[in-house]
Amino acid sequence: MKNIITLLGLLFSCSVFAQNESINYALNGRPSNAEIQDSLSKSQNPFAPFIGEWALKDDTWMQNWGGQNDTIKIPGHHTVSSQINTEHSLLSIVDGPEPNGHIFWTYNPNTKEVGHLSSFGTIRLGKGSGAFYGEGNLRLKVSFEGEAKGTYRIYTYEWISPDEYALNSVQYDAQDQATGLFYKGNFVRIHPATSKQKALDEVLAHGAMIRTAFAEQDLETIAALHHPEVVKALGYQDEQKGRAAVLGGIQGTLAAYNLEFVENVIENIYFQGDLAIEQTRFAIKGTPKAGGDSFLFKGRTMVTYVRHAESPSGWATIREIIQPATE
Repeated sequence: MKNIITLLGLLFSCSVFAQNESINYALNGRPSNAEIQDSLSKSQNPFAPFIGEWALKDDTWMQNWGGQNDTIKIPGHHTVSSQINTEHSLLSIVDGPEPNGHIFWTYNPNTKEVGHLSSFGTIRLGKGSGAFYGEGNLRLKVSFEGEAKGTYRIYTYEWISPDEYALNSVQYDAQDQATGLFYKGNFVRIHPATSKQKALDEVLAHGAMIRTAFAEQDLETIAALHHPEVVKALGYQDEQKGRAAVLGGIQGTLAAYNLEFVENVIENIYFQGDLAIEQTRFAIKGTPKAGGDSFLFKGRTMVTYVRHAESPSGWATIREIIQPATE
């Protein structure tokens, strides 16, 4: 474990992400990072497949920094890779315990050469160049301050799938002989690129599921479609915090009434990363189980969904506020 801190060059780990500053730049008509992930064909940037957020697959890392080969676990690795303001560059900010770092790549469309600059900590500075090969794979020759004079590393980035690539770094001496020092690991996209239409279909399916679950009084499904930290404001004096509180209120309502959604008109849905905000006009018919006249409750709701792997729809309701109709 003594060499974890010196895994400089690419990988670091931390359970709390450090990339909390934004870099603002003008796109000047170019597609955004999200649009590029949605469709690589929208960008002329040769680094487009790398754009996104990445983690170390299964937290597994292999290395030899002198002595023996080690396989270690590095939980919580997080890298954000983004275009800047040209179609020929990529900036990767690597999060982890000190020393943190970044990597900057450029591409020369005339020579087809890729330039590499990196900086980690105070002395781990890397400089090199290389080229693409095969189907978007990348090979770089990089020399580092802090490693033995005359040595260099050959980095290869080979795509396993659009959401996974394998990195391998092998050190060579001044006579171009491998020294036996290396590190490698596979990286997976934290949030695989998902088309807007697919996300929309998932959110619409979520709504259909929850309406059906209410009609069938299926509390198990209703619970699964709500995030554990859900907060609902069903009225000015009625705020429910947490899944247990929300389910308690729903259970009480379903014990007394049969509910039927008779109107559900989506006015707009806004997507931002892993969040979706829906504004919908609705009408619910309630029929008392003990007998009596039915009633119609109408209003407008604003629901915030978040991607949630444990939900059957892939999304979970995390916030909701209801505005009763005043007509």
